Amino acid sequence: MNNLFTRYLIPTAALLTIASQTAAQNSETLEQGLSNSGTSVSNLLRNARYDFGRGLTFTSKDGDNSMTVGGQVQAGYSWADDGDNTDTSAFSSNARIRVGGSVMDGKASYFVQMNPSGGGQNTTVDASGTESDDNLVDAWVGWGLTDSINLRLGRQKMRSGLSADTSANDTDFETVSRSNATNEFANGRATGALLEGHGMEGRFNWHFGMANNGTSQGSGQGNDDTDMMVTAGASFGSHGGNSESWSEGDLARTGAMQWIAGATITANNGTVANDNDTTLNVFGGMKLGNGLAAQLDIWSRDADAADTTDDGYSLQASYTMAKSGSMQPGFVLRHSSVTIDDGDDATETALGVNAYYAAHNLKTQLQVTSSNAGGVADDDQLSLDLMFTLVF
Repeated sequence: MNNLFTRYLIPTAALLTIASQTAAQNSETLEQGLSNSGTSVSNLLRNARYDFGRGLTFTSKDGDNSMTVGGQVQAGYSWADDGDNTDTSAFSSNARIRVGGSVMDGKASYFVQMNPSGGGQNTTVDASGTESDDNLVDAWVGWGLTDSINLRLGRQKMRSGLSADTSANDTDFETVSRSNATNEFANGRATGALLEGHGMEGRFNWHFGMANNGTSQGSGQGNDDTDMMVTAGASFGSHGGNSESWSEGDLARTGAMQWIAGATITANNGTVANDNDTTLNVFGGMKLGNGLAAQLDIWSRDADAADTTDDGYSLQASYTMAKSGSMQPGFVLRHSSVTIDDGDDATETALGVNAYYAAHNLKTQLQVTSSNAGGVADDDQLSLDLMFTLVF
């Protein structure tokens, strides 16, 4: 025991004493050097802040640079009756990780979002018919050209409808799933350039973008002869923000009315020569400030080669009660329809009951959906979805 004491503990204590004296003598120099380098772990932790639902934000000492790390977890259960005595049921889970921020005092920005299960944003089919999907949902860099004009390059939402654009993390919804009309005409990411701007203290917003592919269902990357998808639109609202900053439902119940209205036109170039289509989207959303909210999306798509016109809409209304204890109850009703020229029509009605514990960042949702395709009895389907969402 004495040997261990003399051989190890005493020399170790001596080394620590020498190290502490050396550190004390050079503390001022070290502190100055670390402050100038901006890479000190202590400085990094000192300027870190965690906000539930937003993530962990690291800010440089001068405040010019920031990075936020966050994500979400969703887990649920689904049951469906296809109308022909065939029942299906399954548990599901989903997760995303996000990293975003800005540098150069906010002049340059970036955002990356990953989904381990794919997220359905870049689905491809090989020769054997097997579908695959990569894990990248969003990946873009932005550059502030002026105080009111910004350019974003990469995979992103390209403005295709209020119900599709809402929230970058795709969680600020009152329903478990998007409507059949949203899935038909919008709801996809695209890789390209998006120029966006605002005026009137952010109440008026406009955009112009070009991308490799469209954002509607089945839009492939078809930029033959350098032809690309082109989109342009504008919105106006009572408060600052565009369709991406919109959040469904009047959960805040501020007592003040809030609204947004806008339109987007998209020229989508297909994978076959002259197989192009033009889609017009008109949308509006309103929150009365007392828990009542409603929103509407209308689409019309004209195809060049087929000489057809497809139409669709999604109408949603909700009422969110005041928070009682740790839970805020909410109720939502949505009806949507898709009319395909020279094809079958499809309607869908969804009724949902929600329990919000921390707005859209922590909630449980129960939804019953009745859908019909082509007006045939055997095409009727009844489904039940239960979803739990945690945004961290």
